[in-house]
Amino acid sequence: MDDRERKPYVYRIAGLSIFVVLVFSILGFNLWHLQIAQGSYYTAMAKGNVMKLVKVPPTRGDVVDRNGKLLVTSVPEFVLNLDWMDLQQSKSSDWKEVVRKLAGFIKQDWPNPNQSVDSITEDILVNIQNHQWERYRPVTILDNVPKNLQAVIAEHQDELPGVSVDAIPLRSYPQNTLVGQLLGYVQEIGPKEIAQFNQNPDAQKAGFEYAQGDMVGKMGVEKSFDFWLRGKEGVQQVEVDNNARPVSKQVVQAPQAGKTVQLTIDADLQKVVEDKLDEVILDVQKNTNPNAKSAAAVVMDVNTGKILAMASRPGMNPNELTGNITVAIRDKYWPQDPKLASEAASLNRALSGLYPPGSVFKMVTAMASLKEKVTTPEERVDDVISSLGNLASQQQGFPEWGGNYFRGGINLYRGLALSSDIYFEVMGRRVFDSNPETIAQIAHEFGLGVYTGVDLPGESEGIAPSAEWKKSYFGPTYSASRDKKLATIESDYAPKLAQATDAKAKQKLQTAKDSEIKQVDVWYKQMVSQNVDWKVFDSYNNAIGQGYNTYTPLQLANYVSTMVNGGKHFRPYVVDKLLDPITGKVVQQTQPKVVNTVSISPDDLETVKKGMSAVTSGEGTANFMSQDLPEFTGGGKTGTAQIGSKDTISGEVYNGVFVAFAPYDHPQIAFAGVVEFGGHGGGTAGKVAEAAFMQYFGWKSANGG
Repeated sequence: MDDRERKPYVYRIAGLSIFVVLVFSILGFNLWHLQIAQGSYYTAMAKGNVMKLVKVPPTRGDVVDRNGKLLVTSVPEFVLNLDWMDLQQSKSSDWKEVVRKLAGFIKQDWPNPNQSVDSITEDILVNIQNHQWERYRPVTILDNVPKNLQAVIAEHQDELPGVSVDAIPLRSYPQNTLVGQLLGYVQEIGPKEIAQFNQNPDAQKAGFEYAQGDMVGKMGVEKSFDFWLRGKEGVQQVEVDNNARPVSKQVVQAPQAGKTVQLTIDADLQKVVEDKLDEVILDVQKNTNPNAKSAAAVVMDVNTGKILAMASRPGMNPNELTGNITVAIRDKYWPQDPKLASEAASLNRALSGLYPPGSVFKMVTAMASLKEKVTTPEERVDDVISSLGNLASQQQGFPEWGGNYFRGGINLYRGLALSSDIYFEVMGRRVFDSNPETIAQIAHEFGLGVYTGVDLPGESEGIAPSAEWKKSYFGPTYSASRDKKLATIESDYAPKLAQATDAKAKQKLQTAKDSEIKQVDVWYKQMVSQNVDWKVFDSYNNAIGQGYNTYTPLQLANYVSTMVNGGKHFRPYVVDKLLDPITGKVVQQTQPKVVNTVSISPDDLETVKKGMSAVTSGEGTANFMSQDLPEFTGGGKTGTAQIGSKDTISGEVYNGVFVAFAPYDHPQIAFAGVVEFGGHGGGTAGKVAEAAFMQYFGWKSANGG
């Protein structure tokens, strides 16, 4: 090859060499510029990057009944999420436009269809702002995304960086209203709740701290066992630059699902009790009182404290409280009108409702009279008003219920069977004259007027009244009023006395002051005598379950359980086991716990138990139990509890109360129920007890039902 032919190739090689040298020179210059000339700047920038750890929520655990029937679970729901990290990948000047486009796409499915696109855009931006504290986690914009919107979002994905439709676990209650109040519901933790949840001993032991944004149980088992149900959160590592912009994210610890909670509740028994309550309420509305809307019932294992059924009406469907809550739903569960507060469907009346027990309290009076030895089971009392004592005592007492007077003397057994008010008024007064604290003491021993310690939040305490209780409850009110009146007198006369011109004027003022002080003293003594001191009518009222007596249906069921199991007062509970969701292995087992053993002798307990058996047979007020159920053995007690005071508007309105146990020998279960405005307990709550016993024992009614 001659020089002429070689020359083009030489030029090409020379040009390529120059190009390579130029490229490497540029790269070298940039490398020098980055690492040497501006090395300190970029080193500082790199040091400004921060690794942040973000929680990854786990799947919440299931809740099942004693037989494994599913009551609560988590199911996938499609939600529209906006990921702040991915959104920022769009141009900084365009990300608000992305939000506006999103608002246009979701307008048809927005909860408020009357809002404009601009208004929806503003709502989304506010939502993002409200979640700035968790900016490295997606913000949910819309729940329950319909399929057509899912398709629209997928079609326009390139225009919507950071926007996605994701399947997340949603709390689901497949049995709807069944045992709704006991189960509770789940919502985001409120700022004022964080400290309360962090008091949970299990959470403290595990070193877990609740924080803003956590989804938690708001009532019932969902709340009391939230730590175990919630599972163990995963951890996502997010790298953030010194401008707080996310750079990358990575899951470093996967979340662990929550434990399965197995209840003591029998779902089939629960359904029978709830259905019968609904039936009874409708019957009362139709035939006697259209205002009847509420009721509650409890069935307990008398030998362990296990709660087999706990029903409350109106019912609560936790599915209605998942996600965003409408105004109508809010008013249904938490009425804003104070006049409708008693109708709140969120109230678990079996646990939190306080009711006068009426005649079902008479077993306490019977046990107190036997303990104080002021009577014997065989002593007979004439069923006439004069048995209450002199005229003044008779005027403070109550005639026999319904105007009835039972012929023949009334002893303890017949007194319970016929629910004689006069018999128990006589006995109650004797007990209070002997020891004014005995009845309250016995009531407390049997779980009345004290917290049961049940493993549910929101329990009410109730009141078991006594002379000392009345003094401590009402006394401070009148003492404070007296002190205020005296302080006013002192402040009025102090300057006047200081400015008195002579001894005579001063003496006149002092006399007037002393007169006013004396008037206050007279007023105070009158108020104490009328409203603080224990009166004969208090003894009568208290002895028949009226007056200040108020208890929950749960306490009444526990009271009967304690009476018939030999005097062991158990702590009631609804959670039997915690199970591993994968293996089914028992992680934690609840053991029955005896709170106390009562002071009533076995013989006296047997006497009262025998009296309760007389209630459900022969001439007893609940003899329908043995008539309707040929296999029934056991006992019960009817109650017709007056809601208001005598001679008031509500003085002629009564709740139907009923308690029972079965069988008589070696009792297994106890029942307590209240039907508001139900009248006679036997015909209302008693019918619920019948249905519960038939379901539990597999009994058939006399008519073959």
